[in-house]
This record gives sequence, C-alpha cells and structure tokens, in this order.
Amino acid sequence: MDILIRWALFLLAAVLLAFLLEKRTEKERYLYMKLVFYACLGSVSFPVYDIQLPLGIILFLIVLHPQKNSRYKRYMALFGFLFFLLQLFAGPLDTFTVREETQQIGRVMITDQSFHHLLSQIEKRVGDESLRLEQSELLFDQGGNLRNATFEVIAKSPKRFVRYDISYQEITGTITYRPREEVLERSLETYYQKLIDASRSFDTLRQLSIKQILHDSKTPYVEMDMDGLYETFSLQDATVLLIGDQGELIPYVNTGEDVLANAIRLTYLRADGQSLREKKILLYNYSFETSRRKGVVR
Repeated sequence: MDILIRWALFLLAAVLLAFLLEKRTEKERYLYMKLVFYACLGSVSFPVYDIQLPLGIILFLIVLHPQKNSRYKRYMALFGFLFFLLQLFAGPLDTFTVREETQQIGRVMITDQSFHHLLSQIEKRVGDESLRLEQSELLFDQGGNLRNATFEVIAKSPKRFVRYDISYQEITGTITYRPREEVLERSLETYYQKLIDASRSFDTLRQLSIKQILHDSKTPYVEMDMDGLYETFSLQDATVLLIGDQGELIPYVNTGEDVLANAIRLTYLRADGQSLREKKILLYNYSFETSRRKGVVR
C-alpha cells in the first residue's frame, strides 16, 4: 500500500478515535486536538543509520506527563506507536510487489505481437517507473520462435531495492517471476543509477528490426544479450551497428572516437550449440560526446 494512503488512513482513524474517546473524558480545553496530537506523536520515528527509533513514544513516556485525561492521551500515543510498528514492518514487505509465481502465456514469436505481449506482461507484473534492467538473454531460432528468455531487473522502493529474475520457457509456454534479493537502498544506489530504465530497453526490443537480424543469420539460432549498464565502447573488436529511431540497423563508420551507449550483443549458434566467432554489437541510447565524460571505462 502506498505510504501516503497509509498515512491518510491513520489520520482518519486517529480523528475518529479521538472523537469517541472525547465523550468519556473530563472536560479539557482543546482536548480533541490534543488527542490527535498524541496519536501523531506516538507515530514519530527518527532514523539512526538503518534503524528507525520510536522517538515519539519515547518522548511521551519520558518527557511528557499529562495530568488531565492522561489515560486517554496514553491510549492515543500507543495507537500512534502501533502505526509506527506497522510502518516498520510493512515497508520492506511492500517491496515485494511480485511474489514468486508462474503465468501461462503460450508460444511466443519474436517477430510479432506475441513478443510485445510478453514484454507488456512483465511490465504489468513488476514494472513501474523505478524498474531498471541489469541484463537479459534471449534465444530464438531462425524461424523467429523464442526458445527461452531471462531478464534480471531491479525495482526501487522507499527503503529497499529488490532484484527479480524473470524467465520464459518455450516448452511450458510460461513466464516465471521470482524475487531474488532485497538490498538496503544506500548500498546499491550508485550502481542502480548507472542502469537503464527497463521500459526504454523494452521499447528498443519492440522496435528492433528482428527480421533483418534473422535474414543476416547463417546459423539456426541467435542469442541476444542485453546489458543494462551505460558503457564506453572503443568499437574495435566486432561488427558494430547503431539502432535507429525506427529500429533499423545502421552500419557504424568507425571514426576512432569512443561511444557511450547501451548494447545488445548477438551471438550466432550452430545446431550443436557451438558459437561462431562472428559477433555483432548493436548500440542504442548512444552518445558520441565521450571526451567530456571521464572515468567511464569498458
């Protein structure tokens, strides 16, 4: 549940509870507002490293000693403290927006809308604005049948990062979603910021001219690997193509300048699983202004 919704429900409950308790109390000026205040005080916390201390309830028990209607004010402070505990335990649980599960999707052709549907299903299950791609691997045959696919992505919550493993298997026609690891936010923030948005990579896959890749392939299978890191490429080691705005593949004329980009690597596989030496690198989200950006290495 969104944190703003939780707080709105808490304030509404505090107001209603204060209204009910006020009828049982001694007369006191501004009592209604004081009861709501003590509820809010009890919910206040203070972060110390990765620990949230219940500062509000500590202040109430040690510093504040209301004389009039003290029992009811204590009830409200404890109500706020219970909300603090709910926040404490509900926060990490909220990061698991997807439990391990399997979804039936059927046969997927990488050249038609069934592949777009697969990507859309992934975005619906774990996709949001925070979702970023670590890496993915797709294996398809010369006829365009997607044999298997894996995606490793990271989602960000207010306090945690959660890594997800997502896989598709042609044999079963299913997608499997599996939360793999939960990491404290500050320990992964720098790495996370270097990754590309998963939605941008998925849009590239949707637009990519797969038919051109299949037409140029001399082997029964093609393996497509994507890396979410924004890297510097020297463009010396392999055949390099740029992915245009419409998904077309544009031969890159090497001018000697490095390029900063995200990459899709193509490996051509024979029927026995052995790969050809020939490999291609497809670049997208690229920039040629690398001379101004120091400290980025491949």
